[in-house]
Parts: sequence; C-alpha cells; structure tokens
Amino acid sequence: MKILIISGFLGAGKTTFIKELIHKTDIHPVIMENEYGDNNIDSKDLQQENSQGESLQILEFMEGCVCCTMKDSFVNSVLSVYASLSPEYLVIEPTGVGKLGSILDNLKPILHGDISLLKPVTVLSPSNFEDNMRQWPELYKNQIEAAQIIAFSKCEHESLGVIKAVSDKIHAINPNAELLPGHYKNVDADWWKELMEAGASETKSNTVDTKNPSSSFSQVTFDGVGFHSPTELVMLLEDCLHGEFGNIARAKGTLWAGGELIRFDLADRMYEVGASPVEDCQCVFIGENLDKNRLKKRLAFSEKSHRDRVRLRKTV
Repeated sequence: MKILIISGFLGAGKTTFIKELIHKTDIHPVIMENEYGDNNIDSKDLQQENSQGESLQILEFMEGCVCCTMKDSFVNSVLSVYASLSPEYLVIEPTGVGKLGSILDNLKPILHGDISLLKPVTVLSPSNFEDNMRQWPELYKNQIEAAQIIAFSKCEHESLGVIKAVSDKIHAINPNAELLPGHYKNVDADWWKELMEAGASETKSNTVDTKNPSSSFSQVTFDGVGFHSPTELVMLLEDCLHGEFGNIARAKGTLWAGGELIRFDLADRMYEVGASPVEDCQCVFIGENLDKNRLKKRLAFSEKSHRDRVRLRKTV
C-alpha cells in the first residue's frame, strides 16, 4: 500500500487537488479525510465528483487532528485500511491545521515493505503566502518544511513575478522541495504518473514543540440553516471577511437561500457562491475567537424549516 499525503492550510485546495489527481491518473484510491470538526463536507464533495464512475472508498476521521490529539487512533486506522482493504493507494488529506511533520513522524513506525510513503505534497496559494505566513507562521512553515513537493493552487491569474518571489521564499525554507512552476493543473500526465510512483526520501524527525497546532482554532457546524435570500448570504460572507464573527480562516457548505440550495466557499480572504450539486444542508466556520452565538443568530432558518423546504421541494 502506497500512502500519499496531501497537506495544506485551510482553503488551500487539497480536495480539489485530489479530484484532479483522480481525473488525471484514473486511479481509485482509498481516501482518508481528516475533517476539522463534526462535518463531512469534503467527503461528500469527493463522492459527488465521482458519482458517475466507480465508487470511491472515503473514510472520515473526525475525532481530532491526526498529527497530535488522535495520532494513535490515526495510525491504527491506517493499519486497519491495509489489513482489511489492502488498496494499492491510500490518499490522506489531513486537516488544514495539522502539522505535516508530525503526521510523517507518526507514520514512520508502520512503514515497511508492504506499506510505503510517496512524496508528501503541500498545496498552497502564492497569493496568500505572505498573509498565512504572518498569521500562522509555525504551522504554515511546518507544512512547507516537511513537504517534498509544493503544488501551487489558485494562481491562474497570478503574475510570474509573484510566483517567482514566493518560490524563492519557499526554497529558503525548504531548499530540497520540488516546486511546480505554476498551477498544478498545467502539468502533464507524466508528472501525475510519477507522483504515484516516486517513493519519499528519508524525512527528518519533527523537532518543533508537540503542542496541539489547532489549539487556537475552533469551529462551528450548522445543519439545516439558511437565509431568506442569496443577498443575505453574501452579506454574511462580507461580514466574515471583516472580522464580525472573529478571525474566520475558512467557511464552506450548502444552505438554503431564497428557496434554493446554495453552495458557498470562503478562504484566502475571498469567497464564491453558486448552485449546490448536493441536497445535504450543512456548513462549517473555522477560525480563531469565533463568536458562535452571533453566527447562529444570523443563520435564520431552523432545522425544522429546512425539513419543510425539502418536503415542499419533493412535492413540486
């Protein structure tokens, strides 16, 4: 079993990278999703993407962070996947607030002839490199230091000068990392094939302190909530960016707005809103110093209201 770890900060685009990996290689790995908090939004997203093809086996690991608080349970889960499913590939997507170096250390004792590690990948956006390095330097630097491949995301419209400047700073942190020259979607098929074949080189043990990296973060998940109109959702997201509910680093999900299911995604000081391909109504907000009660008051519809709308939709 070959293990591929796709790391990256909150909203970097790890799940989208995994979608592209599956599309470009046509592999069907077992995927272990370490969601932050009690939500399974990314798992649903991956399954929806592959709904027309062979079913993906997605394991949700939501009890805690696999790099620290639940590291023993995480390692046991990896061993269980090997023993019970014996897949050719296991793709692990840690929570965005997990230290990649600690995850690699946790896996070392179980790596042997039949269980091997591919080159760990960290996905990051050049546009938000400076902001993330300034706000969460220890965590962000660790994800760069421990990676053997850095894949740039969300840089389709970024200048070559910015990408070059960020590449130089990353190489100063990790001179041995392989950096893609631009967005990972622009690399050829041979690169993706090599990614699934090249074994990881020996990694140094993680020597930084072992405190919980997510201790300053909190999250709140809502089910069956929404707004009277999409405009109210946009106003909420604008307020999130302006710190009205704390320092929100990530928000995503599907909710009701004006009688329709709307999907939203907030990360890197930006947000997107569009039609939702899934009918499950769930959203999560992740950040520091969250004002959970204030968020709850802004999300107007109760779970009962959501059930009524689902019932109405099915009868139309």
